[in-house]
Amino acid sequence: MRIAADAAERERRRIDEDGYFHLDGVFDPERIGRMRRIVEAVRADGWPAAFAFVFDDFWTIARSPRLLAFLEASLGEACLQNTVVWAHWVVGARGGAGWHPHIDAADTGATFLSAWIPLSDATVDNGCMYLIRPGAISGEVGEAFDARADLPYPTYRNLLHNVVALPGPAGSLIGWRGDVLHWGGANAGATKPRVSMALEFRSRGAEVSDFEWPMIDPRQSLPPFEMRLFAIAKALREYSKFEPLVSRFLPLAERLWVRNKPVR
Repeated sequence: MRIAADAAERERRRIDEDGYFHLDGVFDPERIGRMRRIVEAVRADGWPAAFAFVFDDFWTIARSPRLLAFLEASLGEACLQNTVVWAHWVVGARGGAGWHPHIDAADTGATFLSAWIPLSDATVDNGCMYLIRPGAISGEVGEAFDARADLPYPTYRNLLHNVVALPGPAGSLIGWRGDVLHWGGANAGATKPRVSMALEFRSRGAEVSDFEWPMIDPRQSLPPFEMRLFAIAKALREYSKFEPLVSRFLPLAERLWVRNKPVR
């Protein structure tokens, strides 16, 4: 893994100014290719892509010293990973799309960062990520999106003027603060699926939601198998609203969640 010092400083400033970061060519191509093949194998066996998180690679990737150093520059020393994870698969056909516009954690301020890693090239044609610079978002806008309510035309115009596209080759590191409105784009005719994964990180000592708990120290040993199943089950229970096709796995997710939920 590599993050040049000047690029890290540039993207740290971008987090402060525009709410997101974008670093290309961060992770080893061989590793990223292996992780993509894991997702493909999980899907080929009929499971949601999120079950790729039973494999070590999907947890060790958060343990690179350079990645942690980059995150700590914004989140503070000894920041933590929460147990919110997901693997994304956008079909390689026109009309397939990523998740609809949403905000991850509106009230987290500078204590929260999402990290999104494309495992295949993410392009405008196959549905890369998009976001709106947080300076263009008010509390009313976030509430309107959550409620799927109408907004005045001047507000829409301002939002569109502040849209940022985030294409990136496989192995990039892209992310945003918790208050950033973002979504997965639509496939415009590409024939290969867009495969990616998502992680979330918090400042040490920050108040965390019930959904984020428990927290993981990425400097210590990998989460045990039971914790991995809990994280997957938790995500399936929450994210069927974005991917209705996973709803058929909800009975299994409920059993896994109950059986593996740690004691708080």
